[in-house]
Amino acid sequence: MRLTFRTMALVLVLLALLVPFTSFASDGPCPDDPELSAECVDVAPPYYAVINRSVEYLYPDRPGTGCQPIILNHPECTDCLNDADAIDFETEVCATLPAPTDPTVDTIVYEMCCDCATDPAGNWWFRIHILDPAGGGTCPIDPNNPDWIEGLPPGTGIDLPMPVIVGGLALIGAGLLAAGVLVRRRSMQTA
Repeated sequence: MRLTFRTMALVLVLLALLVPFTSFASDGPCPDDPELSAECVDVAPPYYAVINRSVEYLYPDRPGTGCQPIILNHPECTDCLNDADAIDFETEVCATLPAPTDPTVDTIVYEMCCDCATDPAGNWWFRIHILDPAGGGTCPIDPNNPDWIEGLPPGTGIDLPMPVIVGGLALIGAGLLAAGVLVRRRSMQTA
């Protein structure tokens, strides 16, 4: 009986430790830093720009790579798919980017948006722009990919924050401990 109480107390302590970790992990809709991915592209082009965050980091302070995308300060919860809410992407992003070094190759600019108008947790969406090879500061939407695409573009991603990893390990540990107690209890009953 004492073993059961000890196990229950340990599980409760682990769950109590898990609460602050989960509060750190819930960082609002669409976790903020796609820059922390181990698979992110660390040189540009292609360029990446997140259009709706609560902070702003523009080129050249932020190189626009998959590791460090350009970030625009616009309301976070918008309907990305609604053109009525669209920002002037060409003026805010493309006009500040350098002209492509090779005009024969398309220079891609990914426009990324956290759409939390329909889902409070938010969903990442992106669309593809092609930077003007003449260096005119324009970047029309790619005619071959005119629609928004759900998810993050290739070359970027979101790392799981450390609290989620530690919390997950604690939860797995508690589950294994509970399973061990059940096995021990059954083995003692049959003996």
